[in-house]
Amino acid sequence: MSSQRSRFGPAACRFFLCSLTAFCLCGCGEYRSVWREQRLPSGRSVKVTALNLVWGVEHDERDTGKDSFSMEYVTADPNADATTHEQEANEVFELIRPVSELWGFKSAEVAGFPTVNRKGRYDFYLFRREADGKWSFTVESRKVFATD
Repeated sequence: MSSQRSRFGPAACRFFLCSLTAFCLCGCGEYRSVWREQRLPSGRSVKVTALNLVWGVEHDERDTGKDSFSMEYVTADPNADATTHEQEANEVFELIRPVSELWGFKSAEVAGFPTVNRKGRYDFYLFRREADGKWSFTVESRKVFATD
């Protein structure tokens, strides 16, 4: 009986210590968004908060023609007019355009948020590559949550 206790005692102690360590590393403190400051050719700086490779899947059907890159950033001036935001989005898109073309993608997504907290309304830009290789975009205002 004592040999069984000594065998499970250290294992239980290790489990407790590992659980406590994981809790302290992951469960404590408030969450802060991770971002990277990026200077644009215009001199403005934006905070890039996400860069993703997006798979083209619709209704569980894989469509490689819809693969793309998606980038989220925090705009340099949330109170600027629509024209300024569009110019900024074009500059942000230029960060992923070369790799999008290298991979042969026909579209890319750029989302401009007003703050690092993903709440409220944001501008969503869908860039499409035409047959002649030129890129154009459409923009729409979206919101993160239905209650925003």
